[in-house]
Parts: sequence; C-alpha cells; structure tokens
Amino acid sequence: MFGGVGLAGVQLSYYLTIARINIAIALLVQYLGLVAVTAFERYHRRQRVGAQVWAALAMVLIGAFFAVGAYQPSLFRVNLPGVMLGLVSAGFFAFYILRASTLARRLETWTILVYGFGTGSLLWLAFDAVTRTALPTDWRIWIVMALVGLVGTLVAHALFVIALRTIRPSAAGIVASAEPVFAGLIAFLLLGDRLQPLQVAGAAVIVAGIVTVQAASREEALSATVLP
Repeated sequence: MFGGVGLAGVQLSYYLTIARINIAIALLVQYLGLVAVTAFERYHRRQRVGAQVWAALAMVLIGAFFAVGAYQPSLFRVNLPGVMLGLVSAGFFAFYILRASTLARRLETWTILVYGFGTGSLLWLAFDAVTRTALPTDWRIWIVMALVGLVGTLVAHALFVIALRTIRPSAAGIVASAEPVFAGLIAFLLLGDRLQPLQVAGAAVIVAGIVTVQAASREEALSATVLP
C-alpha cells in the first residue's frame, strides 16, 4: 500500500499534472493535501490540533502561493484536467504522509524504503512494459536520472520518514513545504535566477509558518512532560 499507492501514486499523478499545468500551480495544489493530513489527525486519530498548527498551515499555503509565483496572471490559464489531476496528487500525497507515519512507528527506516520503493519500482516496470516506454539511449540522461533518484528521491524520502519518528505528520508536512524556499535559493546561487519581491515575501511567510508549528510542537511536548 505504501509503495504502490503512496510512492508510485504520488509520482504518477504529479508527473501527469505537471505535463498539463504549470509546475508552480501543480506544487501549490499538491500542498492542499496537508489540509487533509491535519484534518485526519484531528477528526480520525482524535489528536489535539491547536490553533497554532492551523495558523501555520494557512501561513505555509499562503506563503507557497507567493513563493512559487502563482499570483502571476499567466499561470491561471490552466486546464480543468490538470487541476483535477493535481487534486488527485494531493490525495496521494496525504495518504503517503499518513501511511509513512504509521509505518515509522513499527518498522526500521530502511525496511520501509526497501519494500516501498521495491513495490513502486515493480509497478513502474509493469507500467513501462504496458505502455512500451522507450529507455533513454544517452548515458548522460542516465546520470541525471540517477542523481534525481538517489538525492532528490531516496535520500529525501529517507529523511522525511526519519522526521516522522519525532514529529507528527502535519508538522512534518508543513516543514517539508520549505521546498520552494530552498528551490528559490538554489536557483539564485547556481542559476542566477532573481526572485521577485512577492516571492521573497512568500518565502518569509513559509519560514514563519514552520517556526510557528515547531513552537506548537514544543509546547505540546512540554505539556506532556508537566501533566501527570
């Protein structure tokens, strides 16, 4: 379930989404899955979700809207299928986070990753066989894909699963929303991209939201320690 529905589902739905709409809008729609994660914690797992957590969630969503430049009028020329696929991707994203948080309490990190990525890889092989997807012939493309697979995927997911051992899923998802902040910083340092003032302001709001949710988590930990 984790590898086939969570990992492979997120990847496939996200790739189909960004093939149809701008990646900034796709990323923003996927982050809506954090609302489902927080609501699931509150109403299904019956965990206390304080006002600070909801405020942090609102801050990172608003901040992401500006950080990815979604306020630009040209980006709103999106098609309905792309938006719907983005919402499907948000659902898979929420499932992935919640399922990973459950497994992290019972299994070792590398056990989760080996079985999860193993199952996902088998499904992708079946998908390629059915669709007769041609493999790249340029060895340089294989190197780039290897870097994306190892650094951008395997290491990133490993760190996220480790994080779920110490903080709640909603907090982990909110902290992970710092992705546009790092993307903008890396693009500035390596590619010379310039961020617009509203994008910088959006990044600052995301950071503020992350600080807020961490403060809420610290207060919950202190309360649990003080209460008998």
